[in-house]
Amino acid sequence: MRGKGYLLVIAVLIGYYIANDFVVCFLVSLIWFCLLLIWLKQKRLSMIEFSILILTTFFFSHYFVQEGPVLKHDLDTEVTIVGKVTEVSKQTDEYTVFTLKDLDTNDKFQISNFSGLNPTVNEGATCQVTGDIQSPNQATNPGQFNYQTYLFNQRIYQQIVINDSDQLACEGISWTGRLRSIRQSQLTYLDQQFSQQTSTWMKSLIFGDQTAIDEDLLELFRRWHLTHLLSISGLHINILVVLIHFMLIHIFRLTKETTYHLLIVFLLFYPIMAGGAPSIWRASIVSSLNYMAWYYHPRIATIDFLSISFVLLLLIKPDWITQLGFQFSYLITFSILFSKEILTRMNHLFLKSIYITAMSILITIPIQVNSFYMFNPHTLLLSVFATLYFSFFLIPIIFSTYLTSFFCQPIMRLLDIVIEQVNSLFLSLLENVDHFFYQPIITGSLSPPIIFLFYLTLFYLFAQFERKNFRQTIYALLCLGGILLIHQLMPYFDPHGKITILDLGQADSLIIELPYRHGVILYDVGATLGPDFEESSDKEYQQIIRPYLYQAGISKIDGVILSHEDHDHLGSLLYLLNDFTVETIITSVYFQWPEALDQLIKQLNIQTERMSFGQSFEIANQEFFVLSPNKDWQDKNDNSLVLFTVFSGESWLLTGDISEQVEQEFIKNFPNLTIDTLSVAHHGSGTSSSSFFLEVTSPNTALISVGRNNFFNHPNEQVVSRLEARGLQLYRTDQHGAIQFIYRDDQLGGTFLPFIP
Repeated sequence: MRGKGYLLVIAVLIGYYIANDFVVCFLVSLIWFCLLLIWLKQKRLSMIEFSILILTTFFFSHYFVQEGPVLKHDLDTEVTIVGKVTEVSKQTDEYTVFTLKDLDTNDKFQISNFSGLNPTVNEGATCQVTGDIQSPNQATNPGQFNYQTYLFNQRIYQQIVINDSDQLACEGISWTGRLRSIRQSQLTYLDQQFSQQTSTWMKSLIFGDQTAIDEDLLELFRRWHLTHLLSISGLHINILVVLIHFMLIHIFRLTKETTYHLLIVFLLFYPIMAGGAPSIWRASIVSSLNYMAWYYHPRIATIDFLSISFVLLLLIKPDWITQLGFQFSYLITFSILFSKEILTRMNHLFLKSIYITAMSILITIPIQVNSFYMFNPHTLLLSVFATLYFSFFLIPIIFSTYLTSFFCQPIMRLLDIVIEQVNSLFLSLLENVDHFFYQPIITGSLSPPIIFLFYLTLFYLFAQFERKNFRQTIYALLCLGGILLIHQLMPYFDPHGKITILDLGQADSLIIELPYRHGVILYDVGATLGPDFEESSDKEYQQIIRPYLYQAGISKIDGVILSHEDHDHLGSLLYLLNDFTVETIITSVYFQWPEALDQLIKQLNIQTERMSFGQSFEIANQEFFVLSPNKDWQDKNDNSLVLFTVFSGESWLLTGDISEQVEQEFIKNFPNLTIDTLSVAHHGSGTSSSSFFLEVTSPNTALISVGRNNFFNHPNEQVVSRLEARGLQLYRTDQHGAIQFIYRDDQLGGTFLPFIP
């Protein structure tokens, strides 16, 4: 199949599509088989090639199928398992995470060791583990990363958490484990020989270890879609191979044949030393195959080598097909190879860099958007500059300095200083660009039809550019922009509104999305406390609130309503204000602003309003009535801003953390108050939701925002019994995850949809 290897890749992808029973998978497979028959009849495929493609499709359509977990151990039961360590995912001074394959059943378990004594765990070691069986955490909110699915893709269905060193005993090591040990010794060597900054970059660019890179710097690279430069890829491999090739030929005076032999051996072992990421294996396998092909006169096309590596890696690690690094690596590399004619016509290296960077950005937009729900339009120019900097300065000098350290220390010291000084200037420039030009477009997730139209138009664009039909190329580029614009405008034509109670654990946040995107309103933006039990953690914001807003395509918030000043109701506001445009913040007249928030709000010039008992206010034409507090209760919880509002004929009562005495007070003020939906106060605490209150208001649905197995034992059993006795439809975030109410502006009523059925 010389020159047709890419058809194998298509066959594998069709097999994956069939195995997962995706939308119209039958139609996709039918079209594929028809195309193969047509090519066979036209003699564009031989019978052997036709058979190989059919068998490949059939094989992978079964190979990718996951039968689902067959659990041989009950959850929360203590077991003892003896198995082989197949992979060490993360190993630090504080904890170790590794995969253990049971010697008796071949089941895989993820082991997380958080014991005080953290012994080194090596790949290939035989370990005895004792601990409680747990299920991996699943996503409970839209847009949240699903760790359970991530592990299920690796055929890992259960995990064990170790908190005592007596629960783990390991011995032995495999040859891959020995290579990992050498890698660890080299990481230590880098810390001893080089400055901290140089050592950090060497760890990332030579050994694929990013743990030493500051989290703020990693986030900076993520925002500008530059994280591929921090990971070892084909660019890094090629530069390293060129340096080693030069040294073996010109310094050590080895023959060409011996040099190729040594390079092949090096490329087979280096991916393990460099962390084993998909992009490293891809580049190493393709380079090895190219060197092996030197021994044969009939040259094999590089695209065939790339296709072979694609199939081989998925045979070994089928879960890699879902990894972004794997997807980006192959999608970009295939695009570069298919652009060979275009690149050949370009005489200047700078033009080639611009083309490859622009093509890489365009080809990965749908994957980027559906993974991060955003896109930075200013990425192109910075990417070209950063790629040139890494390609022609940082990566070559990093590798050269590392190799020099073994035989010429004075030159190594000089190069270390150069790296430190020049890289500091680059990072300073990057931070300034980020400060002045970072203006991301929050897109939300793309629908399958939009993705199909995008790639169809993109294929047409590259085809016209290759034919030098620049007018059609410009039209295609405008069409791409039009497709993305249509996607951005779709929420403004959607008649559905959505109210979401997020599952933040023992914290509260309710998000209101009005029909036709007329407005977005938040009632509370809570957080849990950090490790110091004083400051609010950003965990709930980073992992739940922001991903939800991003996946919904929300970049502007019309109003934030704060019930009161406890951290579980406003702890995430500080982070929210730094990332989103907020028009108005509403509080009660008794609300006391924390100093840091007060300063930030004044700095951002955000409008704030204080509401009193009996008043009403509108945000984006959605009207809210203030039912409490009618006086200063001298208690933050009882001073919660209680609101009454109506969505599509359904009345809602938002209660904050009020107690029974406040319920009785505003029932006296509003004796005829009846509601359809009650947001239960104070996480279902026994201090509120009295029988009298429930009898008067007569809600049909009750919503409780509460954490799983929380310290306070919320919700109170008596409160739950009272709610169930009245026959209410009860939804709890600890049982149902996020709870959504979907309605239309032109119809009465709506539908409640729990994220976990």
